[in-house]
Amino acid sequence: MVERIAGKFEKAMKKGFISTLALMVLENEPMHGRQIKKAIEDRTFGGWEPTDSTIYTILKDLREKNLIIPIHIPGTDEKTITYEITDDGKNTLEIMMKKEQEIRESMRSIITSTFGIKDELSSDELNEFFEQKSPFARITNKPEIETLQMLEFQRTFLNKRIEVLNQKLHKIEDKISILKDKNRNEEVS
Repeated sequence: MVERIAGKFEKAMKKGFISTLALMVLENEPMHGRQIKKAIEDRTFGGWEPTDSTIYTILKDLREKNLIIPIHIPGTDEKTITYEITDDGKNTLEIMMKKEQEIRESMRSIITSTFGIKDELSSDELNEFFEQKSPFARITNKPEIETLQMLEFQRTFLNKRIEVLNQKLHKIEDKISILKDKNRNEEVS
């Protein structure tokens, strides 16, 4: 039962994130469903690969809420529905972006304390990661440059994390060694 509840919670979160990402990609230009799906996959570096049914369910929901509208682009297949963000969609996106930023601030605190990286990364590096390298950050540069910057930061972040974990591993190994030695000495006595 707990797993079912957690699964429903995860599904709702993903739907909300994918809805936000769909509005974000439509903010830049009108797209059809396959383009939106590909843009979400690209923005998340393959972290989210929504299924076709998920994308079309979300697009239907956004359309019913008047956040996007279907448009026809001359010269395209009549069956291909291209979507455009509405003014309500833009306003909703702004609110969602503010909420996402508040959540990100909370997550920053949790992550830095849980993973013990606060001292390993400078404040500038942390700010850059949490404020500019989120899949929800608005694209300001060329996508290739942003991808490179994101991957370089992730590499730095992971290398710092590996250092911290190696230090913790050495401490654990030292404690294990001490306890084993203590147990051996007690057995001999």
